[in-house]
Amino acid sequence: MKLNRHFYIIVFLLGAVLICINFLGAVDRLSLKRSLDHFPKKIANFTMINSKTFNDDVMERLDVDNYLMWEYSDETGYRIWLYIGYFQDQTEGSIIHSPKHCMPGSGWNIISSDLVNITDPRSKTLKYGVNELVLKKGMDTQIAHYWYHSRGRIVANEYIDRALMILDSITKRRSDGALIRITGSGFDAEESVEKQIRFASALLGILDEYLPK
Repeated sequence: MKLNRHFYIIVFLLGAVLICINFLGAVDRLSLKRSLDHFPKKIANFTMINSKTFNDDVMERLDVDNYLMWEYSDETGYRIWLYIGYFQDQTEGSIIHSPKHCMPGSGWNIISSDLVNITDPRSKTLKYGVNELVLKKGMDTQIAHYWYHSRGRIVANEYIDRALMILDSITKRRSDGALIRITGSGFDAEESVEKQIRFASALLGILDEYLPK
């Protein structure tokens, strides 16, 4: 009886994998609604002051279709980096990478990981859970907030995001998605978190103008 149960589980998993491979290979590629080149230079009380482009090696690893890497500063001089990485479709080998894997690969050690709420500025009662990381590299401390912004959903958990991507690839023929990441100094952790949350909340009201729903 136990052997039969394991056999059926294996058959089910193999079938699910075959279905995923079939549908993920046949999804539509969706372009951005608007180019990220036109992204606002002013968000909340932050102003864009710098931008960064990735070299060929980084682009090959990311395999992202469109991205933005801009630095913003508020009136006190606190600086944050905003990264938006958008995939027109996601397939095996070309998929959003979790910051929990990428940032340690860049030398940052994750000290703590938590889930926090950000409020949608268009509705005072609508809140979304996003990831909050405290990271250290040598003497430097950094705070990061990130989430997956995919097909009209805001999701913190990468595994739930992957499951929804598979479902949407079958039901909607879509696997497009974006990673939104905000990073900045964590020297004053409480103040840094407050500033980043404020920036993230304002950002929510903008992203739908660029990302397909």
